[in-house]
Amino acid sequence: MLTLFPFSFHVLSNWWPLLVVATYILAPLPNALCGRCAGEDDLMSDYNGGALDAGHFITGMFIVTGFCLPFVLAHAEVITVPAMIMSISGGILVYGTIIAYTHFFAHQGDDF
Repeated sequence: MLTLFPFSFHVLSNWWPLLVVATYILAPLPNALCGRCAGEDDLMSDYNGGALDAGHFITGMFIVTGFCLPFVLAHAEVITVPAMIMSISGGILVYGTIIAYTHFFAHQGDDF
């Protein structure tokens, strides 16, 4: 139920900010794909190369797009300012939840 709460802000605001939901779905994919290509699970290497950096960069682009797209739509007067505020607050809730989840449940290694 709590996961549907941020999406209700998008539905209540307008249908244009629903484009931001696509960034929620696409944002974690580059890290997952590039992490597998770079061998992120390899314990012997300290640096995994450019593939992991590219994944972080593309994920950063999606996150910035998710926050800036409502500003652009409000500036172009496609959506109203309250719709922009609801869309950005929904994005903060979604990305905040993802960051909190990865902070508390990230696997840092074995504690043997």
